[in-house]
Amino acid sequence: MAKQETPTVREAVGVFQSERALQAAVDDLLSHGFDRSELSLLAPLSSVQKELGHSYTSVKELEDDAAVPTTAYISTDAIGDAEGGVFSGFIYVGALATLTAVVASGGAIGAAIIAAAAGGIGGGAIGAVLAKLIGEHHADYVEDQLERGGLLLWVRTWNAADEKHAVEILANHSGLDVHVHDLPKHHAVLEDRYNGDAVAGELQAYRGVPYSYLPDGEYYIAGEVLPTEQDVKAKIDRNLDLETLRSRAKTQGWDIEALLSNPASIFQTPADLLATELPDCNKRDILKRWAYGEKQLEIASDDGMKPASGDRLQEINLALEQL
Repeated sequence: MAKQETPTVREAVGVFQSERALQAAVDDLLSHGFDRSELSLLAPLSSVQKELGHSYTSVKELEDDAAVPTTAYISTDAIGDAEGGVFSGFIYVGALATLTAVVASGGAIGAAIIAAAAGGIGGGAIGAVLAKLIGEHHADYVEDQLERGGLLLWVRTWNAADEKHAVEILANHSGLDVHVHDLPKHHAVLEDRYNGDAVAGELQAYRGVPYSYLPDGEYYIAGEVLPTEQDVKAKIDRNLDLETLRSRAKTQGWDIEALLSNPASIFQTPADLLATELPDCNKRDILKRWAYGEKQLEIASDDGMKPASGDRLQEINLALEQL
């Protein structure tokens, strides 16, 4: 009897020696067809040690570990917004969700709120305390990882072109040990940990896709623990959008690999793409990938290879503006 193969997913991974370098890589990824829901960071030190049951000396030990806890990528701008939000006395929930997503330190923040409220401190003063804690915990999160070798970034890839682009972008921004690996699509350890009978999670669904709300306020879906419901929905939206694209491509007779890696082989101009009935999210993805290819041609032309068309890149950017 033939052995049944375990379904896998592919990821690119790299280690960064500064938050600035990681942010630059993320900006480049997002501007060239990758989605925020496809980016993952290593969870805070305390969470990793708790879930693995032991400490670690180097983040390199965790690069290819499917069971290591990760968290969603949150931009440094969002961290600043959280600080500003609580300092200005806005509703704390959004800021706390952002903080949890970055440093998973809701316990410390909750304790600060309780202590401040018990002491009769007003909302503005509580906001000042929380803003300070947000900055401090984020700094601690970054420092903990840098002391252990760097900041880990994982990028979910869907095809060979994605893998090539992700590896190039991570390496171009000084990523170290950049490579692509296979991970099980459904990880038994994670399923038992977050979705088993022993977990008192609440089963929920979005767009027909199930996920679990965990007792500690986090969410579990398909091998990944996410800090907010917004992250869960973004992940589901992304997966369903790509399924829609594959379905439409099959109907139209388009090669899906060519469509994502070399859109110019399918459409003569960006206007032709805009004229299709594809959802805007799909058009945007394809245009960003198309722009990446044109920029790579520009780099190659600077090295004396095939010349690129600046007009075509301008057409792509205009099409993106229309969306």
